[in-house]
Amino acid sequence: MGEFITEMQERLLPEYEQMKTYQVFTPEQVRECVRKRERLMLKVTKSRIAIADYLEFIVYENQMHQTLVEKEAATGVKLHGLKASIANRIIRMYREMMSKFPHEKALWYNYIKFSKKSVPQEVAGIFEKMLSFHGADPETWINAGLWLYEYNPSNIPRVQDVLLRGLQRHPESEAINKCFFDLMLKEAAKADSKLNLADDTVSEQDIQMERVVAIYRNSLGKITHLDYFLKLLESCEDQSKLTAKLQLQIIEDMQTKFPREPGLWDALAQRELRGFHLGDLQHMQDDSAEPSEKRARSSTTTVWQQRSLKRRIELCVTVYKTGVQQLQTEEMWSLYLDAMLLMSKNNKQERAYIQQCLAIALQDAHAAKLMNVRHYATLSSILGATENGGDMCVKILTEALQHDTSLQMHELLLAAYIRNDDEPNVHELFSQVRRTMGSTSLPIWKSVISYYRARGDAQAMRRLNDIYTLACKETWPEFAELRCNYLRYLWHEHSAAKAREEYAKLAIQPPMSLQLHRQMIQLLESTKLNDSSTIKTWRMCHEFMASYFGKQEPTVWLDYIAFERDHGVVKNIALLSQRALSTLQPEFVSAFEEARTMAHVGAALTT
Repeated sequence: MGEFITEMQERLLPEYEQMKTYQVFTPEQVRECVRKRERLMLKVTKSRIAIADYLEFIVYENQMHQTLVEKEAATGVKLHGLKASIANRIIRMYREMMSKFPHEKALWYNYIKFSKKSVPQEVAGIFEKMLSFHGADPETWINAGLWLYEYNPSNIPRVQDVLLRGLQRHPESEAINKCFFDLMLKEAAKADSKLNLADDTVSEQDIQMERVVAIYRNSLGKITHLDYFLKLLESCEDQSKLTAKLQLQIIEDMQTKFPREPGLWDALAQRELRGFHLGDLQHMQDDSAEPSEKRARSSTTTVWQQRSLKRRIELCVTVYKTGVQQLQTEEMWSLYLDAMLLMSKNNKQERAYIQQCLAIALQDAHAAKLMNVRHYATLSSILGATENGGDMCVKILTEALQHDTSLQMHELLLAAYIRNDDEPNVHELFSQVRRTMGSTSLPIWKSVISYYRARGDAQAMRRLNDIYTLACKETWPEFAELRCNYLRYLWHEHSAAKAREEYAKLAIQPPMSLQLHRQMIQLLESTKLNDSSTIKTWRMCHEFMASYFGKQEPTVWLDYIAFERDHGVVKNIALLSQRALSTLQPEFVSAFEEARTMAHVGAALTT
């Protein structure tokens, strides 16, 4: 029996005595606790131990610990000894478990989580042991460094040691580099910034900033993703004056490494909007050439000049315009337009100026033939809301369709025609799309059908009948929806007889659609009539479904049986059941029989 079990045997009896002495548990509860722990002890001392055995014991002890906390609050009796004994036992169980299952990372984190509350002074050591098994995971190094910094912020050398070792193992880890950078930047912000001019020495803050810069330079040659450098730049903004020189260096390095990345131009433009003007940094660099006495006298001046919102918007737009000129890609234009739209939505000040900038951006993007269909939709909404914007919208969308022939662009142009009630162009566009886009044009068909149904005049009705006729001839499965739509239209706008007549044709016309037959049944049910003609058509619908879909759809047989039971001939039920069993493929028979039995039981209970 191991050291862990020996310790438990030595400590358990005094614990039980304390429970009785303090009267926190009844004698029966103490006996139950004894039995429970003996059972759990046997499980963790057997030859083949599982993780679950330890976890069960730990969960039980945690529950006991929580119970003691609640007892303390209720009775006012201090139970520090009992709680400490249980906490120590949990720690020992964790140690024993981790020695046997060291490669279970989740267990280490459970161990650390508990230890942070009970023995925080030992957490650093636990992390060190964990790193020997899980050092391949950068997150483990980060968590270890963050804990050391949180627990003892003054022990920076140890934090640096952990993170430097992590970087030796993972030199290209963006997460470790970023964590190290942020922690050292926090330290630099807290450091003394006063210069000792008499001895001509740098300040403590300057030394700390040199470490921050060193971390950045070390990562510069190893990390190749723009997002990493943008995150560093965002961290620098939190200490904007302190990191001014570093910000300029990061920006210049990004411009060298990622000159063709739209994300860089987007980030630089957004910085201008937040008030971090690149010109201020460049001006600061020029000032660094001045004599040291003058720099010392002006050291208290701020790096960033205060600017109005309108001026910041102007500078932001200037950067975006430079970006789209340099890159000339749809992605860059999309970032520019998204920024302008967001600015228009979020700013109540300078609205007229922002709207003007947005209009210019949309106009220029269209002229460059690099505007996304999503932004054409926005432009269409804007123009559609103006009094005379319909013709302009059509003109712009027609031009855009020359280089973007997507379905979405056709839908936008169709919507513009419909807003203008331009029926000839609606029909012409529909005819063109029907010939060229195949089954993908279904949304256009739906929009045109809705348009003509809403119009309602004689010409619209003729067009509508022609379109429905064409739709019913199409052989794409997706068009089954339009066939159902047509049946509803005939039933409600013409007559039930006309709908039945058309159904009889469509029911045998490929492609076969289960949806069509169910739509007809739904229409028949809505009449609430049980005359012979209705029953005949109703049964025909079920017969079609059984014939075309009876091999793989148990539900069509169940629905057919329910119809005969409620509206048809009850003696047909047995025959239908036999047909179902002989027609269904073997893998569907059991599902049919189970559902039929349940339906029979339900019917019996309601009678």
